[in-house]
Amino acid sequence: MQQVSEHLAAFAIADGLGGLPAGEIASRIAVTSLMDTVRTLASMDTTCSQVKMKEILTKGFFAASQAINDYCSKKPDPKKMATTLVAALINEVNEGVIAYVGDSRAYSGENKLVQITEDHSLVQELFRRGLITKNEARLHPDKNVVSRVVSEIPVNPDFTDFVLEKNTLLLCTDGLTDALTDEEIFSELKEMDVNRICTALIERALQVNRDNTTIIVIRAASEP
Repeated sequence: MQQVSEHLAAFAIADGLGGLPAGEIASRIAVTSLMDTVRTLASMDTTCSQVKMKEILTKGFFAASQAINDYCSKKPDPKKMATTLVAALINEVNEGVIAYVGDSRAYSGENKLVQITEDHSLVQELFRRGLITKNEARLHPDKNVVSRVVSEIPVNPDFTDFVLEKNTLLLCTDGLTDALTDEEIFSELKEMDVNRICTALIERALQVNRDNTTIIVIRAASEP
C-alpha cells in the first residue's frame, strides 16, 4: 500500500505465472511499475475521481507491460514472462476503482464475501457459459489456466467501481482462494484487526497448500 498523495491511496498484488520462467520477477516489475506510474500521475491538490482513477490505472498497466518488455529485451536469451495483477485506488471520500488482469481477485466483505472481479481464465469462461458449477470451477484441474495476463504485450485491464465506507476490501492471489472457501475466508474477515486477518488467512491457506499467497485487507479509518 502507498499513500501516493493526500487524496489517493494505492494497493496492488501480482502473482507470477506458475510454470513460466521468472514469474517472481515479472510480478515484482509489474507492481513496481504500476505504483511508480500512479505516484507520478496522481493529482497532489484535488480529489481523484473514479474516471481519473481508471485513466491512471490504464497507464499503470501499460507501464507494467513496457517494463517487462524492457527487462526481457536486455536478456541475451529472453524468456516469456507473465503475471496476474489486481490494483485498487481509493480517494479520501472512500470512492475507489479496481483494475485487474488474470485470476488474482478483489472481494467485498461487509455482510458476506462477494467477488467483485471476474477471473480471466478458462474455468471462468466455462462457468459463465453454464457448463460447470461454482464448486466444480473451484476444483477444476485447469483452474490455473489464465486467459489474460500482464506480459511484454500491452493489455487493457477490466474495472470495478466501489465505495469502501463500512465495507472491507480484500485483494488476494489464488493461493488463498484455491485453499479456502468463501465461507472460511469471510469468517476471518469478522476480526477487527486487519493484520490478524491477514495472518490467520495465510496460516489457514498454508495448512491446505504451499502455493504463494498474498493478501491485502483494506478498511476505512474508524471515526474518532
